[in-house]
Amino acid sequence: MSDSQFVRLDPSTIKIGANVRTDLHADAKEFARSIKERGVLEPVTVYLDDDGGYVVLRGQRRTVVAAEVGLSEIPAQVIAKPDEADRITDQMVENLHRAGMRDGEIVNGVEQLALVGISAAQIAKRAALPRERVNAALSVADKEQTRARVVAGDLTLDEAAIFAEFEHDAQAVEQLERAKQFGRPLSHTAQRLRDDARERAVLFAEVDRLRAEGLPMLDPDEVRDVHRFRLSDHVRAADGEPVPEDEWPNLPGAAVVVVREWEYPETGDDSDEDDAEPVQVFTPVWICRDPEAAGLVQRWTYLTGTRMADASEDAHEAAAEAAREERRLVIANNKAWTSAEVVRRDWLRQFLTRKTPPQGAEALICEAVVGGQFTLTKAMDAAHPTLRELLGLDTASVYGGGRQAAEGLADQQATPKAATMTTLAAVVTAWEDSTGKHTWRNPNSWDARVLGALAKWGYQPSEVESLLLAAATTHDQPTDDQSVAV
Repeated sequence: MSDSQFVRLDPSTIKIGANVRTDLHADAKEFARSIKERGVLEPVTVYLDDDGGYVVLRGQRRTVVAAEVGLSEIPAQVIAKPDEADRITDQMVENLHRAGMRDGEIVNGVEQLALVGISAAQIAKRAALPRERVNAALSVADKEQTRARVVAGDLTLDEAAIFAEFEHDAQAVEQLERAKQFGRPLSHTAQRLRDDARERAVLFAEVDRLRAEGLPMLDPDEVRDVHRFRLSDHVRAADGEPVPEDEWPNLPGAAVVVVREWEYPETGDDSDEDDAEPVQVFTPVWICRDPEAAGLVQRWTYLTGTRMADASEDAHEAAAEAAREERRLVIANNKAWTSAEVVRRDWLRQFLTRKTPPQGAEALICEAVVGGQFTLTKAMDAAHPTLRELLGLDTASVYGGGRQAAEGLADQQATPKAATMTTLAAVVTAWEDSTGKHTWRNPNSWDARVLGALAKWGYQPSEVESLLLAAATTHDQPTDDQSVAV
């Protein structure tokens, strides 16, 4: 037989072979009416199997409907039997680009191609699918619960890729469900979960290390309010004297808890203190879980000479709790900002690949340049480090380093749209370079302006980032000699 030939076949005798599409939509009334009145206009594609029967490769929906409406014959192109990878690819391409293939069917097709040894890169190329979609489908394929939700239409493929990552963790899935329910970006919730998991791993590794050294360690979840039990805040009830540190291990109820704290790193004389960012450290803290049995009281209690009156003591405790709650908020938002920065920069990497600037780009550029925004002038002085980083520019091998790379980037813009997009990228990444954990606490109008523009262009801010948007009419811009408080 030649490479292909055209014949007319009885649709009821054609075998319906394997298909990546699971829903043929054979009950579509309009489609069935058209087939009945006009017949099958475009030939289906078939091949001969080992038994000499015709098996449909492309056009299963047309074949099924033609048989159901009673057509006696339809046009068919007979080709050589394809190998399995080609069959799957052909069916995926036809359904993706002609018949609105569903996410669950994309997962099926990608999985089948992977099972016959086709790499993710080749699947993307063969099926003309974005690599991110292929990766998402592969991540979902072996996750039974998440995959079932995709098939049911409860999750998109992008959402499912995030849920699949945490399918083993019921509490994480619950957090993702709440975020989805309330319309919060899943990408931010997922990044927080990743960061929290890494943090807990480091925390427990430190606990194990100290326990191996012989310290009486408690697991982090065993004591909720470490501040109330710190030995450094207690004195002997009898004489008001602190207990020497070398005697702490012998006290009743003495133990060690690792706490997470934020500290500013020490900087040299030549460093810019404005750029200092607090870092999280893990500190072992001695506590006493039973101060009364150890004969201890908190230092402030002893200094009063007696216990405060109930009302005064309640007020003191309320003030202390308010201070602790403020500290907890700072810690939580610092962590949230760190997670959001990862998501935002990933989004910016994709945004910077645009060929044309979004609506409103020129206005933002004008405000930055004419208004003399400090973030832009600072980035210009440093040859746009964040712009170069997000674009993946190689500065190590370029003569003149970052400055030469930045100048080369400007020189290669051949069209007005490209030049505008590059300038917008410089403005936005200059702002990005200036942000840090201080930003959510002291947002200014330029923070709100830039983040608001990014939100209009498709970025979904997290809750902590949304604090910036409320600052649209506040605060002057920082200057070179202004320090930023955190």
